[in-house]
Amino acid sequence: MRIVAVLFLASCLAQSEDPLEIVRKCVHHDQSNWLKAQDYTYIVHSGMRRRDSHGKITKIDQRTGEVLILFGEPYERLIAKDGKPLSDSERRKEQQKLDRLMEKRAKESPEQRRKRLAELDRERRRDRKFLEEIPDAYDFRMLGEDAIGGRPCWNLEAVPRPNYQPKHSRAGMLKKFKGKVCIDKQEYQLVRLDVEAIDTVTWGLFLARLAKGSRLFIEQHRINGEVWMPYRIQVGLDARLALFKRVQGDLDVSFENFRKFQTDSRIVEAAGLK
Repeated sequence: MRIVAVLFLASCLAQSEDPLEIVRKCVHHDQSNWLKAQDYTYIVHSGMRRRDSHGKITKIDQRTGEVLILFGEPYERLIAKDGKPLSDSERRKEQQKLDRLMEKRAKESPEQRRKRLAELDRERRRDRKFLEEIPDAYDFRMLGEDAIGGRPCWNLEAVPRPNYQPKHSRAGMLKKFKGKVCIDKQEYQLVRLDVEAIDTVTWGLFLARLAKGSRLFIEQHRINGEVWMPYRIQVGLDARLALFKRVQGDLDVSFENFRKFQTDSRIVEAAGLK
């Protein structure tokens, strides 16, 4: 009976975990996961269905790329367009771009390479800094639990806090989204994110605007028992570029063939130094 009572109490405590603390742990674990993810290469498929003002599809663009790690930096090589392999001339152009980069990187001194990678790391960290403000930017409410891919998850609702004051320049956009988030109960990693813009979002000194009502969906999977990587990203897009060109449509990005790239990267780097 004591064992049953302890198990029951533990179950109750697990179910009553504070939604805010769940999100804080998720943000913390996401930072360490992000470092592991940089060691992976993968194939990425992206498709854009453009629509007119009446919602009719006017154009479909598809491309497939292979993301490599060259000299410590990610590089995407185009390998297919509109569901078809590249033509001979397109393949040559892609190979020429790769060769030029390899030649440039091979000529770097150790000090130049160190500075380049240090700056790349600083840029990456700056781009992610605003994520640390997510727990302060929203009120979170527990919606229940679910099982995705056989893994138990928490379902949370996120609504912007009226009195939130962003500390990071990019964090201001957090006030303009609301939605739902699904977090893995064992590893506190993001499984799904489904958000909607509740106001116009602007980037780059008014050069790009995302309209109210635009939607973003992200799903992640656990890879190799050690890292969470994106599986699918979907965007219902209503944007205006340079304040003039309007882009409406649906963007669908999927990822596959994840491979840890440490060994391959050394081979590629050595080939570039010949």
